Amino acid sequence: MDDITVDVDVESDSDIDPLETMIRRFDAHRWMVLVADYVGASDWHVMSDLSLANGDAERVAEAHHLSKRSVRTIRERVCQTARTVLAALAAADAGLPMTGSVVVSCVPEIGGFREVAEMIGDDADTIAATLHIHPGSARARIATAKRLLMIARDVLELEVAA
Repeated sequence: MDDITVDVDVESDSDIDPLETMIRRFDAHRWMVLVADYVGASDWHVMSDLSLANGDAERVAEAHHLSKRSVRTIRERVCQTARTVLAALAAADAGLPMTGSVVVSCVPEIGGFREVAEMIGDDADTIAATLHIHPGSARARIATAKRLLMIARDVLELEVAA
C-alpha cells in the first residue's frame, strides 16, 4: 500500500489546535479574496486552474486557449499582487503607520519593482539609465510598480478602516 500524506489541516491528531487551524484558514481566505479582487476573475481562474493542475502551464494554456507565455505572465502578475497584499496585511497587522515608506516596503523586491517604486517620481529615461535597462522596460516596470503601490495603499486603508 502506498504511503498517503495528509495535509496538517485535515489530520485528526489530537495535537492539532482547532482554533489555530481556523485562524490559518481565515488568514488564507482574507488575503486570497483580496488578491482575487485585484487581479480579476479571469486571471484568478487561470491561477486556480494552474494550482489544480500542479503547475502544468501547457495544460492550463490549452484549456483557456492561451499561450504558455500568457499563462506565465498571469502567474507573475498574480504572484506580484499576492506578495504585495500579504506584505500590506502584515504591515497593517503590525500596526505600522500608513506612510510612503511603509507602502513602498509592501512592493516586492522580486523583479526590481520595489527599486522602481522608490524612484517613482523620476522619469522613465532616468530610471532606465539607473537600472541599465531599455526605456520601454522602465515604463513597463513603472506601470507595474504604480499598480502595486496602489494595491498596497488600498489594502492598508481597508485594514485601518476595519
